[in-house]
Amino acid sequence: MTQLDLGKFASTYRPVSRAQSQPSEAQIWLSTAIRVWSLGVLTLHLAAVSLPQESAWSVWPYTLLPTWLGWLLALLLGSLTIPAVSEFVSTGLARCWHIVPAKHAARRWFLLIALLAGPLLWLARLRHLRWGDSYLLSVALSYPDPDLRVIYNWQAPLTVFLHQRLWQYVAQPLLGWPVETVYAAVSILCGVIFVYVLLSFAARLGRDPLEAALLAGLVLSTGSVQLFFGYVENYVVISLLLVVMLFLAWRALQGELSPLWPVLGLSVTNAFHPSTVFLWPGMLSLIWLCWRRGRVSFGGALLQAGLPPLLIAGAVFALMESGGHGTTALLGQDRPGGGDGVWFVPLFEIDPEWARYQPYLMFSPAHFIDWSNLHFLISPYGLPLLIIELAAVVWFGLSLFETSPERDFGVFLTMTASSYLLFTWIWNPDYGARKDWDLFAPAAFVYTLLAGYLLVRLLPDRSQLRAGGLLVVAVSLLHTGAWVYTNTHFFPHD
Repeated sequence: MTQLDLGKFASTYRPVSRAQSQPSEAQIWLSTAIRVWSLGVLTLHLAAVSLPQESAWSVWPYTLLPTWLGWLLALLLGSLTIPAVSEFVSTGLARCWHIVPAKHAARRWFLLIALLAGPLLWLARLRHLRWGDSYLLSVALSYPDPDLRVIYNWQAPLTVFLHQRLWQYVAQPLLGWPVETVYAAVSILCGVIFVYVLLSFAARLGRDPLEAALLAGLVLSTGSVQLFFGYVENYVVISLLLVVMLFLAWRALQGELSPLWPVLGLSVTNAFHPSTVFLWPGMLSLIWLCWRRGRVSFGGALLQAGLPPLLIAGAVFALMESGGHGTTALLGQDRPGGGDGVWFVPLFEIDPEWARYQPYLMFSPAHFIDWSNLHFLISPYGLPLLIIELAAVVWFGLSLFETSPERDFGVFLTMTASSYLLFTWIWNPDYGARKDWDLFAPAAFVYTLLAGYLLVRLLPDRSQLRAGGLLVVAVSLLHTGAWVYTNTHFFPHD
């Protein structure tokens, strides 16, 4: 299906063959596990006020809500675990869906939703420069002395160059904007495009409107969407490019596009931030799958896998050399690894000289607590859902995919998500995972999409999927809403 005709889709879709009139034991178990986890998530948020902020910072934003409101919202969403309540809400949403006009014009609806998201992103935008290097960027890119002003930087080559030039030649002379406002405007513009691309992607990836809504809702309710609320850092553009790359990868595995396009997408993403280089295992698996399915010759596979990254890397090197910030800077002041130049979380000992940039050892409790908080903040359902789904597959001996393209995309998405998760575990966050949360935030878009992709296949019974999807998206939205609300307050930078 190449056209996004949701009306025709809704009228012709039939559940996949594994769906039965009564949910199986595996589906009941999975739905119960989702309810239990959801109640646990709500309980953690309610208990946040009593938990030490240093070890429970992922739920700390909930403490900024008025107590009565926090309890009311948690109780209302907790009631969705009651089948009768869930069915009542689901029925109401279904009625709203049925009265939506012009379902055949899906792209127009997606565009309208994306455009309406823009004012929301602006009104709820970030109001401080506390996270990551946002304060340093706001100063360095507009430093009064042109000789000291940052224009070229290897830690985010195209991102820094783009924002600095936008500020210097457009925003500052024409609008009088500071650098942080340029970052905020780009963030919101990327957010609008992100919403449109994701809705278009989910409409193709989902096998019916319910699946499409669940997939889009899961990703849009992650804590990582904070990046599109006027966020001032270098991880916004790559988050948009990641979703574009995933969409291109899906289309390549469907046989609609050459694998050249997702490879080019990832290569450009690397140029905006090199942390995404860790995703190449997933892309190489895509090339291999396309070759295995006969969609590309062996020579063509090698050429399409190697040429785009070489050309993009060469263009980036030429840009940096033209600015007098080439290889010497890459190996010196801009070396990977941040302030101490150490790439990975130390295994056995922390260098006392660089203790400020090495907060813990890799297998220490402090690292595990920080890492767990990070992933709970950016996606309270992503990893838990994957664990629950894996347990269901193993325990009940379930099969996930019915067609080769479905399976191939599952393999690609698993490889990409695993690579990103490994990066979040081994890479050394100079400021600790809390302040450097944004470095790892884009990972949530990948593994949460994977969790949703598996969930819609493990719950073929539509009533179970409706109930579980409604609960997951609603609780996730509450979590992310508190996080976004927190960042509308002013906090002093460190």
